[in-house]
Amino acid sequence: MNRTWTVIKFTYLTRFRSKSFRVMSLILIVLLSVLIHLPTIMEKLSSHEATKIGIFAGKQGEVAGKLAAFYNTQQNPEIVIVPLLDAGSAAANEALGKKQIADKTIKGYLEFTDTAVSGFPKTVYKSEGTMEFSLKNKLQTALQLVKTDVVLQGAGIAPEQKANMQAPVSLETVQLLLNNEGAGKTESQMVMSYALVYVMLFMLYMGVIGFGNMVAMEITAEKSSRVMELLITSVSPLKQMFGKIVGICLLALTQIALSIAVGVVNLSLSSSSQLVSQLNLNWADLQVSLIVYFLIFYLLGFFIYATVFAAVGSLVSRTEDVGQAIMPVTMLVVAAFMIAIFGLNNPNTGFVVTMSFVPFFSPLIMFLRIGMSSPALWEIWLSIVIQLVSIGAMAWVAAKIYRTGVLMYGKRPTWRELRKAMRAYKI
Repeated sequence: MNRTWTVIKFTYLTRFRSKSFRVMSLILIVLLSVLIHLPTIMEKLSSHEATKIGIFAGKQGEVAGKLAAFYNTQQNPEIVIVPLLDAGSAAANEALGKKQIADKTIKGYLEFTDTAVSGFPKTVYKSEGTMEFSLKNKLQTALQLVKTDVVLQGAGIAPEQKANMQAPVSLETVQLLLNNEGAGKTESQMVMSYALVYVMLFMLYMGVIGFGNMVAMEITAEKSSRVMELLITSVSPLKQMFGKIVGICLLALTQIALSIAVGVVNLSLSSSSQLVSQLNLNWADLQVSLIVYFLIFYLLGFFIYATVFAAVGSLVSRTEDVGQAIMPVTMLVVAAFMIAIFGLNNPNTGFVVTMSFVPFFSPLIMFLRIGMSSPALWEIWLSIVIQLVSIGAMAWVAAKIYRTGVLMYGKRPTWRELRKAMRAYKI
């Protein structure tokens, strides 16, 4: 046990004191801080001037007036309607519109045609831009409201009744627990769970990719420098392998704790707090159990992949070849992440539920299901037990490969050589 702790301590302190870890941690702090404050920064740098849209009313003066009134009643309108005098013909109007756009007086202009679509004049928006889908949707929404107002006014509906008809419908979502008794998550809890799961999925993904690769690099570097020949005589392969894995796992947890601390500090600032409230995020809805499950599945996922990374790293003699050697394992992590992203909006589909019990995928997928749905407790524990058994089995195989691979230099050992050496070695 003392030798294992020595390996853990040496691996952790060596990597923690390294310049690369400090630089990457600093970059992570800066990036995280910038991302949290990015909406505020963009708001301060962007222009707050409303978009000016010209309009040729023609015979539709009432519709144009209602559209202008719709935006004038808003406190901070995104669009301002600029009336344009009819030049007498379509060609003259187009020439006038082009001149106004060229002079930066307006961004584009609307014109009403004589063609009626569903009882409302067909409207055409012309501008110099090509991909103005957001602006088009805003104008379309406003025109739809104007159309409704015109129809209701023509039907002789009283203003009070018209206001009630145009008021949005109140719709609240509540989660049902089909397999469990009790209340499900409220809408605000679902929003908080979605945000937390999204962030933690990225942390799981980046942690396994980055620090799993570090496990393989650590082993390959010692092997290429021939230090492994000395270490293998004083520390058993199993203790040495798990010592490195645990040491780098502690390093990963250190970086996670640092990221959480930086995130909390930045989110506590006034500008970020305002953003959190705008997104309808309530810290009272933060579930402590979700954070506990994150730690559990992070450790399970890390050890599942780290044992494989360690075994693969022991077969490589040069650090330059590590990336290519671990590529198949990396693709498994990528596949698990892509399934998890798909499952954010479909956590109860049969495919996602099945993959939550597959060892290489369950760390991300089962954690996703816990956050976005409410799987039965037996499903969660079954997934955890399957992962623990898988870690034990892979650790046993990886230790044998590790013991054989670290002493093989030059070319990679063939599967026949590995099987022969693994049969001769007993842990």
